[in-house]
Amino acid sequence: MDILGQAELFARKEYAKHDLNHGWKHIEEVMKYAFEIAKQIDRSSKFMNVEVNYELLQLAVLFHDIAYKSYETHVEESVKVAEEFLTKQNYSKEKIAKLKEIMLNHSGSHRRKLGDAKLIEGKILYDADKAFYATRTLVDYNKYKPTFYFSFTRNMVKRPEK
Repeated sequence: MDILGQAELFARKEYAKHDLNHGWKHIEEVMKYAFEIAKQIDRSSKFMNVEVNYELLQLAVLFHDIAYKSYETHVEESVKVAEEFLTKQNYSKEKIAKLKEIMLNHSGSHRRKLGDAKLIEGKILYDADKAFYATRTLVDYNKYKPTFYFSFTRNMVKRPEK
């Protein structure tokens, strides 16, 4: 089984332990948004020289909330889980380092502390994760829509009724 298959099996078990907002349904929705945003990037002449690493993007989506016990610590804890899992699978150290950076990019507090994402996959993960929440309530819509990296994410997310 390839690394994505192994990671998905592992992640499904871990997310089964989570609350509904951070369970497997969240991962499926974030993955759907991430792929749609990545496809828009692939098609856009503005991003002609940009190549999305789909393997790292998928792994980042799978692992980004895997250790969600509290908002304050979930990013660092999730990064640790991803690093441990992928190291055991003999995944490249260079790819693990990039994955960790991408995962840190999904957090608003890390964005405020570290600045905007540098890797395209980090920007995609941020937008995909926040798009999930922006479609849920008007408060979240108004909170996250202005923070999206991409105009096509803003166009993709529909304003909720309440």
